[in-house]
Amino acid sequence: MNVLNEAAIFAARKNRKKILMEDCLEAVDKVLLGPQRKSARFTVHEKEVTAFHEAGHALIAHLFPDSDPVHKISIIPRGRAGGFTLKLPEEDKRLHSRKELLADIAVSLGGHAAETFKFGEMTTGASNDLENATQLARRLVTTYGMSDKMGPRTFGQTSEMVFLGREIHEQRDFSEKTAQHIDEEIDSIIRSQYKLVQETIRKHAGHLEMIAKKLLEVETLDRADFEALFDSPQNAAASTSTA
Repeated sequence: MNVLNEAAIFAARKNRKKILMEDCLEAVDKVLLGPQRKSARFTVHEKEVTAFHEAGHALIAHLFPDSDPVHKISIIPRGRAGGFTLKLPEEDKRLHSRKELLADIAVSLGGHAAETFKFGEMTTGASNDLENATQLARRLVTTYGMSDKMGPRTFGQTSEMVFLGREIHEQRDFSEKTAQHIDEEIDSIIRSQYKLVQETIRKHAGHLEMIAKKLLEVETLDRADFEALFDSPQNAAASTSTA
């Protein structure tokens, strides 16, 4: 309902009596990511960093077969984000495999790896991505029982206040030694995925540059325009190894 309300507002602003698909797509972006911050000002370098950051997310999502496809990439600020890469599944899912969760972790790490690869340093823009990757790796180990090392069990009991929609207390039901093993397994998962991401970005450095430069030119790419960057024979040659 929120999406349709927002879509109706966008249509009204353009003096239309009917809601078009473009209104719905803009409404989805606003509901998921927040309103555009048209007043935000970035330096030329910050905009370039943002473009390569989002290009890193998008490149990894496109190349990792267990990731959902890229729906839209933008370096226009929305909400608290300086840019965003939006992935959407081809169909509704209720279950997720270990491979899919690992791909999500890899995509989250793609921006950080792209910044480091291009500029030789990292920025604070990757902090939320790193938090997401860490939380997902922790759930993989402690909630979903998907760790070969820790086995098919859960760790920790969480009490929730359902009417508030948030967790308020976690009770540890394991030893300090087990806690150390959990931390080591989370660290191992993140490091192994980050290594794969780094290798992929080095191998496809040309595509990373191409996506970032296109973003700097047009600021927003939808799925069709993004995938077109990989389709032509000329662009296929952009996949180069710098290792």
